[in-house]
Amino acid sequence: MLRTLLFMVLTLSAACTQAPIQETSIGIAEENVCQTEVFKVDANFSAANMASCAVTDPRTIEVLLKPEDIPINPSPWYAVRLTPMQAGPVRLVLIYEEHPHRYKPKLSFDGVTWSALPGDRVDAKASGYRVTLDIDLDDRPLFVSGQELFTNEAHETWTKGHGAKPFVSMAQIGASIEGRPITMIRTDARVDTPKTVMLVGRQHPPEVTGALAMVSFTDEVLGDSELAQQFRDKYDVIIIPNLNPDGVEHGHWRHNMAGIDLNRDWGPFTQPETQSAKSVIDEIESNSLALFLDFHSTRRNVFYTQPIGADGTEYGFTAEWLARARKKLPDYVFDRQGSHNVDLPTSKTYIYERFGIPAITYELGDETDRTEVAETARIFAQEMMQILLEQE
Repeated sequence: MLRTLLFMVLTLSAACTQAPIQETSIGIAEENVCQTEVFKVDANFSAANMASCAVTDPRTIEVLLKPEDIPINPSPWYAVRLTPMQAGPVRLVLIYEEHPHRYKPKLSFDGVTWSALPGDRVDAKASGYRVTLDIDLDDRPLFVSGQELFTNEAHETWTKGHGAKPFVSMAQIGASIEGRPITMIRTDARVDTPKTVMLVGRQHPPEVTGALAMVSFTDEVLGDSELAQQFRDKYDVIIIPNLNPDGVEHGHWRHNMAGIDLNRDWGPFTQPETQSAKSVIDEIESNSLALFLDFHSTRRNVFYTQPIGADGTEYGFTAEWLARARKKLPDYVFDRQGSHNVDLPTSKTYIYERFGIPAITYELGDETDRTEVAETARIFAQEMMQILLEQE
């Protein structure tokens, strides 16, 4: 049975999984379904991605995976649903058109609890463009996805949970191309001239580990600890957790509905999503913003910072922050990579150029253990708050 083939159970935090996976045919043709007498494959749900499919035999269905646009970053997202007509073994073949396989398959019956398919059930050819998954079905539909499905509905549930707190305000700061809300939550300090910390997430839809880290990081900052309360007394906190809701909904590899990488639009600000973020930034006093963090995922745990050795006194925060966290997390492997490219219009570049403050891209590995993602994010949040309070 399937349960005996699964390991490394991955569960999103309860606050992020109260919303069920939504049925949808938006952007997906209803005929984009393949069915045999044994099982059916479809992509008619939020965050799904399947370009087309073809039946090879009663127990084998091939799925073609294509990006929303080219050229594009090699983040080949996939998410389909297998519905059994008969219990037993089936084979799902992933065929990549633009970039090779990257994300190890995750399985879920309910969209809440996820398990990784063991490596011996995954056959990736040398090129990585054709990958065979051997799966045992019981009588339940099964989601098969490159990462856990952290949908817009889950984002909304989590955001509203914090928005209900008496010290948190929630506002729609704009809308995506398709009209989905861009939401901000914030807290206001109790001092007359507070500093501000700003967090941004989900510019790139497949980067789920970054989104999960942002959840735990935010939960810590907006939590009930004495440290968090002291921090919020002195600092405004601005959080934009889901900047690309259209891309999340449609299972995009990277872009918004205009084919734009939002993290290459900070400066030009041609897109409504990045314009929404800029509208918030424009309201921050030039000497108020103290720290900017942008949460992402890549193939390893890494912090992209301003150049090492060029920080100066005001960037002592970065070195101290990472050093303290490393001391608290001796078994957590992460790197720091310092760079600054004025010709690359990322959030990090824009914030540093405009405000001259630490602007850091907080990256989690695709396959970093989810418990580790959450626990380390809380430590990084604690150390951030402690250091910034000490600098007051």
